[in-house]
Amino acid sequence: MIEILGKLNADLSYYIPSRFEEGYGLNQEAIAKIKDRGTHLIITIDCGSVSYDEVEYAKELGMDVIVTDHHNLNDKPASCLLINPKQEDCPYPEKGLSGCGVAFKLAQALQRKLPKKLTKADLNKMLDLVAIATVGDIVPLTGENRTMVKYGIRMINSGKRSGLSMLIKGAGLKDGEINSENIAYVIVPHLNAAGRMLSARTGVKLLTADTEQEWKEAADCLLENNRERKRIQDIAFEEAVAQIDECGCQERFLILDLPNAHEGITGIVAGKIKDKYNLPTIIVTPTGENKLKGTGRSIEGLDLYEMLSACSHLFDKFGGHAGACGFTMDSANLQVLREALCTSAESRYRTDPLLFQSRLNIDIELEAEELKYELISCIEKFEPYGHKNSKPIIAIRGVSLSGPCYMGDRQQHVRFYADGVSCILFNRADEFREYYEQGRPVDIAGYPEINRWNGSEKIQFMVIDLR
Repeated sequence: MIEILGKLNADLSYYIPSRFEEGYGLNQEAIAKIKDRGTHLIITIDCGSVSYDEVEYAKELGMDVIVTDHHNLNDKPASCLLINPKQEDCPYPEKGLSGCGVAFKLAQALQRKLPKKLTKADLNKMLDLVAIATVGDIVPLTGENRTMVKYGIRMINSGKRSGLSMLIKGAGLKDGEINSENIAYVIVPHLNAAGRMLSARTGVKLLTADTEQEWKEAADCLLENNRERKRIQDIAFEEAVAQIDECGCQERFLILDLPNAHEGITGIVAGKIKDKYNLPTIIVTPTGENKLKGTGRSIEGLDLYEMLSACSHLFDKFGGHAGACGFTMDSANLQVLREALCTSAESRYRTDPLLFQSRLNIDIELEAEELKYELISCIEKFEPYGHKNSKPIIAIRGVSLSGPCYMGDRQQHVRFYADGVSCILFNRADEFREYYEQGRPVDIAGYPEINRWNGSEKIQFMVIDLR
């Protein structure tokens, strides 16, 4: 919106709430500050659908509000120009747009209204941002989302956004060879690290600045923020695992109280715990004055927003969607919330036990010698992959493992060979140590890729699981 409105010579500024002091989205204190700047119109991005009171306050102060959002709505949506494909009466066919995707729809509408001032080329130049946000928001990478990401990746690889290129190189990636996996696991975490650790304005500076000095300062800051984010994230994750192991938790819903965890990384840790135990997970941290802030992640098939909606009377504020949520509440309500969510999850378990069972769907079985360059080249043509459009999973049965080589600062990764095929397993080396050290035949599941490095290419198999 900064770019598109800037091309219209709008007198504009932006405001990103601090996740530590304000939480997400609209709040009355921020609206008052924005009014003091002389603002007449507020456009929200990725928030505001249920901010009825805040929008009314803005209107009382004499401001108009346009909400662009993709989060779920309640029975009291914001009373203003509300752009959200999840509204019941919205005919737009792509319901899975990211928050940035919805903002891009507004940009497209402005271009149609003002074709002499805005061109389609102007829109295309912004697809790199749409691609990063769509992958980062973990919305389905199907339909229109996949198309926008496909062309957005081409824009990223064109290197035309100099600040982004500087970050890509600083993070160890090669400009011009970026794919959806690089976006998800490298670019997005670095951009997000600013808001998690200090201020999200650093990310905006990187993407909108005009000088090399500004790009370098922003990129260096993001790289350092991300290193620190990883460090404190690992500490919190280990503390969460220890808490689960200590209590021998038998619940179907994990609610972990981590008073020392940094607020900026609790969402990531909740996601990692969810992945490890295949259980919906919420992490709460104290925010002062007997208040708690909670961040949650859910497993496939379990709608977290729906479950929290049934407990809405316990929250000062909450929001989210099926896979993720956030809320604030009185600390006195924590035990009531824990009992309610655990009871709800147990009820769902009795109805469908398989919902809580980790499953890996195999697309095809092959022999090790069938992993050829031609096959991998065909698989690459279906890029970009992502949520709801995952890479095809291949199983290779009865292979002999050999030559394990442990990597990482905690030896958490391992490279080994399976019937001569180079394999790599990330973050779970210890779980299967006896498999590759005893050399017994095992089944492996994952996907092949071409590892390109220093001008050479070789096939490697990215292992997801073994048995």
